[in-house]
Amino acid sequence: MTILREALQVLQANASACGVHTWCAEVGDHTMHSSAYIEAPTPDGLGDDVLLANLMCEDGPPTVGFLDLNLTAEQTRTRVAELHRHLDRVAALADQLEGQAPLDPGTECYSVTAPGATGALISAEIFRSDDPQPGDPTASISVFGLQDSDADLDVAGADHLIADLEEFLPRLRALRNHLAATVAEPEARP
Repeated sequence: MTILREALQVLQANASACGVHTWCAEVGDHTMHSSAYIEAPTPDGLGDDVLLANLMCEDGPPTVGFLDLNLTAEQTRTRVAELHRHLDRVAALADQLEGQAPLDPGTECYSVTAPGATGALISAEIFRSDDPQPGDPTASISVFGLQDSDADLDVAGADHLIADLEEFLPRLRALRNHLAATVAEPEARP
């Protein structure tokens, strides 16, 4: 097996890189262009890679190969947003397992703090305009840092802040989803 692997490495080293697409990982003469695969860092329970994705192109424009589909850039972003929402719900199952209350979809303000900080470092809340001008949104998400809430962090403090920020992202997505539902409500009414 080692001899075959070494022979393959020699062949690959001597083959010419793709002259059509800079992202193409194929070498030598080829018509199917394909980038290297990326996969989720966590394999499934059988040890298989999941959520494989790559760039590919054969007869038409390049696409993203993802979820057994050939997607445009916008379609890929839509699928990724769907997966973000799904993963937020999966994370909520872990919270539920530990007895934590799930994210409240109606909550309008979340904050991130850090050890040693005098207050929240980052806050996000839904802001509703009392007097929106024509064409302006009636509500938006306001993200802000609070004055005098600085913190000097050591490694452990930085690790804690990173963990808090990772928990903040699903809450920011929940705010976004709440805002989208709130803004869509007037349009949905007859």
